[in-house]
Amino acid sequence: NAKIIECPNCKAEIEKDNRTGKYPCKACGKIYGKRAKCNVCGDELELLEACGAQQFFCNTCKELKSKRTSEFFIKELDK
Repeated sequence: NAKIIECPNCKAEIEKDNRTGKYPCKACGKIYGKRAKCNVCGDELELLEACGAQQFFCNTCKELKSKRTSEFFIKELDK
């Protein structure tokens, strides 16, 4: 029951590799990761994890953000 999304580079369908948590594109070879952005300013959020809980911090707004209020996107990972 994987969610299929479109590769930002070549527009081929890609899906999450549940083993690694990454989104590899078999067509162009790029690898993506899921990231969160602030629902207020649009900047990428910093992930804070502790004791199994996840929260996000916006360095621009200087506020903690919950997973529920964050917007998610995929971003190419460095190799």
